[in-house]
Amino acid sequence: MTTAAPIRRRRPRFGPALAVIACACIAPSAFAGLGESGLRSSLAEAAGPSGQPGDENGESERPEPNVAPAEAGRRASREYGGRVLNVVLEDGPGGPYYRVKLLDGGRVRVVHVEARH
Repeated sequence: MTTAAPIRRRRPRFGPALAVIACACIAPSAFAGLGESGLRSSLAEAAGPSGQPGDENGESERPEPNVAPAEAGRRASREYGGRVLNVVLEDGPGGPYYRVKLLDGGRVRVVHVEARH
């Protein structure tokens, strides 16, 4: 005669859930005393109103793009093929450019298109 193995009950694991609850309760009270100015860094204050360092009057030294996002998408699709999923204006060291996501044959390809001609 064989005896059946006893059934083991697993203890519920509350560790991860308790950690999330503790963070949710502690985090707001940790920042409550800082106020609005406590969250600003000296770098952000030096940046000026536009957010760019050394820009006191709000004008940027970077050239503005003169190519529309739709035109950047058309150029990328014509050159690389595929359907345009997304076009985002980025600011690179060489000036502004568009990051274009293309869908071609089930694969997503990301290409960069100059934002100035």
